[in-house]
Amino acid sequence: MTLRATASLPSAVYALSLPQGAEMTVGQYLPGGHASFVRVMNPVRGQGITARSWASYAAGSVKVDATTRWNDLVDGASPARPDRGTIDPEVAVTLTRILRSHTRTPADCNFLVWEGYAGLRADVLTAARVELPLARWMFVLTGDLRDGIETVGESVGGRTAQWWLPADGAWAVGNDLYGASVYISGSAELIEGILAADVIEAYRATASMVIVAEEFEP
Repeated sequence: MTLRATASLPSAVYALSLPQGAEMTVGQYLPGGHASFVRVMNPVRGQGITARSWASYAAGSVKVDATTRWNDLVDGASPARPDRGTIDPEVAVTLTRILRSHTRTPADCNFLVWEGYAGLRADVLTAARVELPLARWMFVLTGDLRDGIETVGESVGGRTAQWWLPADGAWAVGNDLYGASVYISGSAELIEGILAADVIEAYRATASMVIVAEEFEP
């Protein structure tokens, strides 16, 4: 385990604690005033079901883009779904690779996880906390960017940290406790790199786009 609990809040985290409304745009949600934005979907998974993109799961019935809700793709109960409140492990691996060359501080990153999840590691529970919109209290951890793929729960292969923030503020990665996707802001070059990665499903977003309602519930 290489993620470390923080005793106080790093400066890169302060912007997240500003009061914000219940309906938020992508530009409000992600700190830093970055130029470009993207929404990356957690793949659709289920018991005995190979991971699939939202677009392939929709099979042409819905045009998937940055505004798509998961409920637009399903009618009632579904045997498969994307994980919520975490960044899918395979997505996390790809993001760590791409993000690393777009920050001067890859060895000094902050990772946030919601305090309400059951089964969090004992060391995570000792970390300083920060309040996000809608009273989302988050534990703050630090580590190298590669540690974003590390499990924050007691069980192997479980939840990863929902927010990733480098110390230099070059980009921001955010996923709410209801989020089946992750929103990322940064330079135009970074976002183009994410959109070009064929192993993840990503759609261009804008600062004025409202966070998908089902992924940001009061």
